[in-house]
Amino acid sequence: MKMPSTLHVARAALLGAMLAMLVTILIFVAAGPARRVPQASVPILPQQADAGMQGFSFTQSRGGLVDWKIQARQAQLFEADAKAVLKDNVQVTLMGADGVTMTVTGDEGIINTASKDFMISKHSGNLALILSSGFTIYTPRIRWDNAALRIWTDEPVRITGPRLEVTGQGMDTFLPSREMRVHRNVRVGIH
Repeated sequence: MKMPSTLHVARAALLGAMLAMLVTILIFVAAGPARRVPQASVPILPQQADAGMQGFSFTQSRGGLVDWKIQARQAQLFEADAKAVLKDNVQVTLMGADGVTMTVTGDEGIINTASKDFMISKHSGNLALILSSGFTIYTPRIRWDNAALRIWTDEPVRITGPRLEVTGQGMDTFLPSREMRVHRNVRVGIH
């Protein structure tokens, strides 16, 4: 009887080990993601505010007259970003040179303390921008462009006034000219 040579035994052992590894890899791949170790993730920590305050108030004036005032029960100030994050009963009052005022109250807002632009929104439902001229604008979010003296939104809007209702998508309101533009899907109802 012939004895297998050590070379044949070594080859057979190597072939057996390779087959065992291949079967293990196939089982691991077939088992899918449930058998894999999940990747570790590092949570992104929120940026810490430079200051927090209760009873925030910010006023913008031109030529000695108050243009607008924004108030909130709580604010977080971020100096590097030149912004304040406002929460809880955020109220804005805009005052025109002609005596027309506009007030709105929301749940939260952000003001850029350098440009004086701001945004106000509600968690659910609509803001109600009440004009002293008898018109009210309903929309979930508004933005103020301080350089252009413009209130704008891309959200759905509904404007009501004496015997008039306008609905649509998106709006620009320019305070100096008292001009209002609704962008798309405009419907007008006269009562």
